[in-house]
This record gives sequence, C-alpha cells and structure tokens, in this order.
Amino acid sequence: MEQVNDYKERLVSIFQGSSISEKQIDEVIDIVLNNSDNNIAPFENQIEIMTDLLLESGDSCLSKKGESSSGAINTYFTNNYANILDENEEGAVGFAHTTYGLTKTETNSLLTLFPDICPKFLDCFVKRNPALNFDEIVNELSEIDYVKREVDPLDMWEDLKEMLPNADPTYLRNQARVLAKRPLEDYEEFLKNAIEKNDYPTLQDYLRKQEKLEDISVYTEKFTVANYLKIIPNPVEFFTDPEREAILADSGSSKSDEEFALNFLYNQFPYLRQNQIQKIFNNYGKHLIKTCNKLTILPRDFRKPRKYIEQNNECFNVKLLQEIAFLKHETSIRRYVKMKNDTYRKALEEARKYGLLKTCLCCFDEELIPEECLFCDKNCSFCKNCVKLGAEHVIGEGRTKFPCLADCPSEFNYSVLKMVLHDKVFKRLCQRKQIEEIKSANIDGLETCPFCDFSMVPKEGDKIFKCGNIECMKESCRECRHVAHIPLKCSEIEYDEDVKMRTYIENEMSEALLRTCWKCSKKFYKESGCNKMTCLCGAKMCYVCGVAVQDYSHFGSGRCPLYTENLDQFHFNNVIQRAQAAKTTLGVDKNPNKLKFDPTKNFNLK
Repeated sequence: MEQVNDYKERLVSIFQGSSISEKQIDEVIDIVLNNSDNNIAPFENQIEIMTDLLLESGDSCLSKKGESSSGAINTYFTNNYANILDENEEGAVGFAHTTYGLTKTETNSLLTLFPDICPKFLDCFVKRNPALNFDEIVNELSEIDYVKREVDPLDMWEDLKEMLPNADPTYLRNQARVLAKRPLEDYEEFLKNAIEKNDYPTLQDYLRKQEKLEDISVYTEKFTVANYLKIIPNPVEFFTDPEREAILADSGSSKSDEEFALNFLYNQFPYLRQNQIQKIFNNYGKHLIKTCNKLTILPRDFRKPRKYIEQNNECFNVKLLQEIAFLKHETSIRRYVKMKNDTYRKALEEARKYGLLKTCLCCFDEELIPEECLFCDKNCSFCKNCVKLGAEHVIGEGRTKFPCLADCPSEFNYSVLKMVLHDKVFKRLCQRKQIEEIKSANIDGLETCPFCDFSMVPKEGDKIFKCGNIECMKESCRECRHVAHIPLKCSEIEYDEDVKMRTYIENEMSEALLRTCWKCSKKFYKESGCNKMTCLCGAKMCYVCGVAVQDYSHFGSGRCPLYTENLDQFHFNNVIQRAQAAKTTLGVDKNPNKLKFDPTKNFNLK
C-alpha cells in the first residue's frame, strides 16, 4: 500500500492540471502492478510504463464544450486538408522549402508569427486557399485552431534539464513526455511553478538513490559469492546463530520491508499455501531464517508450483537484502566457503613445510600464508585485518597518507588499500586524495566549495559555485562564499555569524555606557554630577574607574577627576574604545571585511 501511494503521488504531480482523473491513475497503477508479464522493474521504470498508458488513454485537458481542442483540430484537419496532404506529403516537410504560392520570406514570416504551427498544415492551408494573400492568410490562421507542430519530448527534456539543473532527470523526462502533448502555456506554467516553489524531486535525491541502488545491487542482480564474503566474512555462522534477532523486528523496518520478505518466501516455497507461509512467518516473530527452516521440512500442498510473484516494490533495507541473499545462495556460499577452507589448509601445510610462513608485524600472528599477507612499500608484512583497521583509523582522522604499522618510515600504497577497504570507502578516499593533489597544484581559477572539500575551476562569468559532491551539492556565491542569494546582492545579506559579531560589538558598546554597582550589581548611567557615585543600596564607587570608594581621597591631581568637564565626550570615548577592543577580539582589526555591518559607523558624538 505504501508503494502504491508513492506511485500515485508521483503520477498526480506529473498530470497536475490535466483532465486525467485520480480514478484513471488508480486503474493504471493497478494494471501495471498486477500484470505478471511486466519485468521486475525499479520504481522509475514502472512510472514510465504508467505514464505511457495514461498518455495513450488520452489527456482532455484542452476540452471545450465537451470536445477536446486537440480532437477538434484533428477533425478540422481531416475534413479539410487530409486529402491534399496525402497527395503532397513529400513536399510538405521541414522549413527549408517555400510554401506553395508564397515566397520564402513570406513563409519564414508566417513561421515566425505562428511558431507552433505544423509546416505540413501551413502548406496544405495555402494550397487550399490560393486566392488569399499574405495578410489574409495571417487573419485566417489567427481565427482558426490550426494544427500545431509536434514537440519532440527529448528536446523538451533537454530544455527542462537546462532550466532546472538541480531537478531529478527521470522526473523531468516524464514531465516532458506529458507536456510535449499539451499547449505551450502548460509548459510555461510548469516551469514557472517549479522555479518559484522548488517542490520537485532533486538531482541530489536522484544521485543518492542511484548510489544506494548501486550499493544494494551486490545483494541482487550483481551478486557474487566472493564479493558477498568480503562484506560478511562468516555468513553461515552469522545468519544461523540461534541468538540472532529478527531483522524485521527492528524499529527501522517498514511494512514495505515485511511485504518484500513475504513475497520472497512465497517464491522460495511455491508448493506451499501463502496463508500457511504467512502464519508460520508471524509465529516465528518475522524471523526469516527460522521461518525458512520450518517451511523446508513441510510437505507440499500443490502438485504444481504457484505462479511467480513479481517484486514490484523496491527494498532499501540492506540487512534484509543481505539475509535474503544468504537464503537464496546458501548452497553456493557453503560450497565456496568449504572449498576456500580446504584450499587454505593445503596452502598452510605447504607454507609450513617449505618455511614460507610470515609474521604480522602488528598483531604478531606467526602463521600467515603468503597469499594473505599485505606489505608496505619497504616490504614489512601484515595481515589483512590489521591493515584494514589501521587504514580506517587514518581515514577517520582525515588523512590521506597511510604510514607503515611497524617501526618503518614507509607507507602503504593505494593498490594495497583497495584490497582491504570497502569499495565505497576507497572511492571517497581517492576523491579526497585527488582534491588534495589539485589544491597543491596551484591551478589558476581553482575554487573550493565553502561547505565541503570539492574543488573545480568554475566557468568564467558564473556568479554561482555549484558543488559536484553528491553529499553536498550546495550552490554558493563565489563572492561572499555563502549560500547563493541571487537576486540579492552580497551587501544585502546578513548571515548568522554576521549577526553574532554585530550583536557582540553592540553589547560591548552598551556595557561601556553603563556602570555596575560592586555591591548589588545594579546597572546605572550618569547624566551629570560628580564622579563619586552612591548607589541606592548605599555603596559608593568611582564613575571613572568603577572601584569602591569611601570618601573623596580617591580623586584629585594625578588621580581620577572628581568632575568630568565633557561627559558626552567621555562616554563617546569609552564606547569607541570598547568597540575597538571587541573588534580586536573578533579579528576584525586584521580583516575589516569580516564585519559586514559596523555598529560604530553611524555612532557619532551628540
């Protein structure tokens, strides 16, 4: 049900504004998902099939008085010009020719005035009305529903990708296929709404989904036992552990995951009844391994197997896919592991016989056969597990150089690391290394994304830096290095850090105007009088330096003045000095451009 809602939500957004009803959409979804002849297709492929069916069913979004505009055009065209077109079809194609009875200039002028008119229709129209001059043809065409040129969905798709570069390309492709059959106004309206609302599926979501599909393909269509054992070295012990909890009992699992698991069981045991499979599945707390163990020993309910059930919903639960892959390929996995163990035992005996055993210089395992040893550039030997753990530690610290794990100045090269690291981890490591090398090359015009390490040379004249890292993909202003803010200028944007700096300086300036009682902490401000102040709590203090005083002995020549001649100037000087000290603390004195709005700029002596 959850997957059906996903299909419906996408199709409703594609056909928004058309006369395709929700009922039609529901029917098409039902047809596609229940058609056993369909291939096992990902979500986007199924969306394409559904979109095709809806397009074929007809879109009467241009209906007028009970008849679709497109239908009226086709009727008009058939009744008046079809016979002429059939006779002269060869000469009525394209734009390079001169339309019958018109000069080349007049033909081009008509195509400019009516950019969406079908050239074949224009040719036929002029042949049918030879007495009309150019102006009369323009008037006639302005009053009729002429046949419009067919728009190539691929061309429209390219236009949409150019106008909405951050949108999911599969989403835009489906939109183009629908919009190509509808008026230009619908295309413009879609584009306007998309730009204003930004409510379309994003390119970043698409790339992440593609990456996720690539990650899970190792458990489905790209499954190999060797690769599987790299990820789960001891799958038999791991999955057959009686204490292992059910994956579907985890809070991260969804109803869709449960449906996916049940369909797997139905296909895995086609001679048993579905209700019996579901009952045992629930009795074992949705534990797949225990359920399969029980179903394996049950007698058959049917002589012939049930029909294969297509998995229409995608599953992104990696743990569930790993377990299903184990159950599907358990025989092959056990055979491979046994063969590998036999081979290892023979290799160990042979290495021991000929004195070829190595010692890991990290964990000091003394019985490493040559095939399981890895070496640094100075040939220090290590086991694969130690190299893997050491490499992961270096990556966690953000470094790209991998020193030898022994007392050796050498390093591990990347060909060695590729043998122990997960493909995804190794790929990102290579990207990080590449970025470091690019930065160190001092390439002219090289810029780095303010939000990650991605670097490139942007096109000259581009004001926006578009990050190509799919984990980031943020657009930033190349001038101020903040999130892109077009059409506003950099000077019109104040960011959180700018506000914090400005507020800090303003608070310091306010504090410079106030005095705090040393006894009760009450704040006060003096407008006149001598500098010996008495608080309401009875405490006495000097207004100039703020220390506690008892009498007038604190004031006098060489000491704090009893009276301040120009109190406004005194306050002004205190505020400016405090502001300058605050700027120094923030580092603004060394980099004035760091402060976007200076609160002292308009602070004048009254």
